[in-house]
Amino acid sequence: MLNSLVVWRKKTDLLFYILLWLGLSAFLQSVFKFHFYHIEQYQLFLYDSTYIFSTLGKVGGCCLLAYEFLVQFFIYPYAGALITSTVLTVTGILACWLVRRMDRDSSFAYFFSLLPVFGLLFIHFDFNYFMQGTIAFMLVLLSLAGYVKLNNVWLKEAYAVTATVVLFLLGGSVAVLFALSVFVKEVFSKPSGAYMFLVPCAEVFLLAFLSVRYAFTGEYRYAFLPDMYYHEMLVPSGWAIYMSWALLPLIIAATCLLRPKKTLQGKRKTTVLVVQALAAGLIFVSGVKTYGHFRAMKYKEMEYYYRTKQFDKIIEMNRGNVSNYLYLCMLNLSLAEKGELAGRMFAFDQKGPQSLLIPMNNSQMTASLLSDIYYTIGHTGAAMNMAFEANVSSPGNRSGRMLQRLVETNLIYGAYAVAEKYIALLEKTFAYSGWAKEMRKYPYNDDEVNRNREYGMRRKALPAEADNFLFSAQISDRELLSLSVRNPENRNPAEYLGAMFLLMKDSERFGRFTEDYYGTDVLPSLPVSFQEAVIIINEGKGAEVWKEKGVSQPVIARFRQFREFILANKNRPHLSDYAKTSYGDTYWYYYMFK
Repeated sequence: MLNSLVVWRKKTDLLFYILLWLGLSAFLQSVFKFHFYHIEQYQLFLYDSTYIFSTLGKVGGCCLLAYEFLVQFFIYPYAGALITSTVLTVTGILACWLVRRMDRDSSFAYFFSLLPVFGLLFIHFDFNYFMQGTIAFMLVLLSLAGYVKLNNVWLKEAYAVTATVVLFLLGGSVAVLFALSVFVKEVFSKPSGAYMFLVPCAEVFLLAFLSVRYAFTGEYRYAFLPDMYYHEMLVPSGWAIYMSWALLPLIIAATCLLRPKKTLQGKRKTTVLVVQALAAGLIFVSGVKTYGHFRAMKYKEMEYYYRTKQFDKIIEMNRGNVSNYLYLCMLNLSLAEKGELAGRMFAFDQKGPQSLLIPMNNSQMTASLLSDIYYTIGHTGAAMNMAFEANVSSPGNRSGRMLQRLVETNLIYGAYAVAEKYIALLEKTFAYSGWAKEMRKYPYNDDEVNRNREYGMRRKALPAEADNFLFSAQISDRELLSLSVRNPENRNPAEYLGAMFLLMKDSERFGRFTEDYYGTDVLPSLPVSFQEAVIIINEGKGAEVWKEKGVSQPVIARFRQFREFILANKNRPHLSDYAKTSYGDTYWYYYMFK
């Protein structure tokens, strides 16, 4: 009878965790797939012995290395969701195993095992959190499962003392969680002898203190808290990162307290299981809603489309009202990549000059976006600078995509030794090694660089004194104009310059720009939005003057319709909303109503 019960329970456990894995995989892939692509570009695993052994030599280096190894595969579709769901499901299995070892007949094993899974899932939504913390948490569960099987008090003491040291070396600050969990277990199971298990607690606190004292870890919060598994330049916001740590001792205490109770049977057991299922569902839904970071998800999706050159998808995502400057910058960058910036920009919800260029705020995301913008414009020095900023803001100073940008910009500048250094680094990776090997033909080969349309075009735009632009963090109208004059083949600097004037409603500078450069190689013809602005500047001079200044007959005809429409409806309430239907895609509408 007992054997059949054990077999039935194993089958039930297997089915439960298969369903959990399938559910998590489907959920993460359908809702958060772009989150994993975003994470991958800011981590880099190197197939290099020096890197591997130096990482293993750090406190928690083993779990860090395992995390960086796994995250390199996030660049591929489905991999991020499947790997993350597998790690979380194994965490649930280990938590269930721990509960069952403390109380074989526990009616709460599934529910208790889901709590740390959900806690870890919620912090996984934060791209500044490293799965290193989840892997370390799994080691704690495995160590605790081994600990609770021991009966001899001295053997348990020796095990706890040894495991604390091993966990600190392999997993880092998670050893604190292990020591505290052991103490909680003893307090709630055998309180009379629990004081003996303060020794592992004292031990781990000493280890943490010494690791900070001798600079193995940077701050005390890294040595004592799960902050070790968060971006070192940031402080975790909210309680999500501490949730799983707080839950584990509570689960241990609850299991110990509930163990003496009579095993639930029949309808009562069914009722308790239903209540647990409802509670788990409520926790999951509310946690995802609270910690899902859905506002950033749209940008991560656009970022992926930009990497894969799916610019039309980015453009379609930004129709209607848009209030986020990151979105607008990505939209306008995509229009520029298609050569349509000045022609179509006012068909979208522009919000001023920051719709083209956002200020640098020392974040990875902003630096990466600015690098992309500057590279598209042709400002190679600023693109290099922002790529460097994004790279050093990444964990371990290794961002695969930004290292690619640093290779390209240094090749354009002719800094071949620097380019070779980054190429050699990327050759040691799994996902970027093929690309890096293709780049080997460019260093010390000016002819090959010049033959490459992308690199050769940008090389033409370099100033005579290359260092003048190298460390620029923000771009000026003078620099945009210089880029346009040096390489008229690239239309983007001129279009960005004119668009910047239009979004600022700076008619004076826009007028001088078109007067000086219309009809030249810099501005051989005027895009539609530029023509619309020329009419505003010269409204009282008539159609013949407009035509001389580059305005086409269709634009003139539409302006006359617009003017008649405004005059006929000037006293109409909510005129801007009414005019938006027919003229919301014009610069006239932006100039008049925004």
